[in-house]
Amino acid sequence: MLDLINILNNVSCDTVFLLQDEKSAACFLLHCQKFIELVRVGALGDAVTYGRIELAKFFKLPPFDDLVRDCVALLAYEQPQKCSAGYLLEDSQREIVADAVNAMILSTDPNVKDSQSCLRSHLESLLRQLTVCCLERRSLNGDQGEVFHLHRVL
Repeated sequence: MLDLINILNNVSCDTVFLLQDEKSAACFLLHCQKFIELVRVGALGDAVTYGRIELAKFFKLPPFDDLVRDCVALLAYEQPQKCSAGYLLEDSQREIVADAVNAMILSTDPNVKDSQSCLRSHLESLLRQLTVCCLERRSLNGDQGEVFHLHRVL
């Protein structure tokens, strides 16, 4: 996740998405996340400036309008994590953006044969299979033994 934050802080969306247009969903999510991170650290002036430059492009586009409104709503509260748009400050939002960036990068692989195969890397597929196998083994043993937690293993 820190790599994504470094990308957000140091690289423009155009650099990351040379193959995508500047109004793509992945580019939009990156712009939103940068805005959210500026709000998170209390750089509200920078967030306003960034929002006027980058998020304004997406304001009237139907698929993006609601998320833009939620992002901007974070500015209206002294404690934005407690407002209705506070969900944007949770780690789950960062994961959504990271998944979208990951899928976009994987989709540039010339060996991809269908759109579903770019949703997960080979490593992620193997880790999911390992997790399922460990859970199945435990289930076959009458739910006896240590519970497998992938995060603990990694």
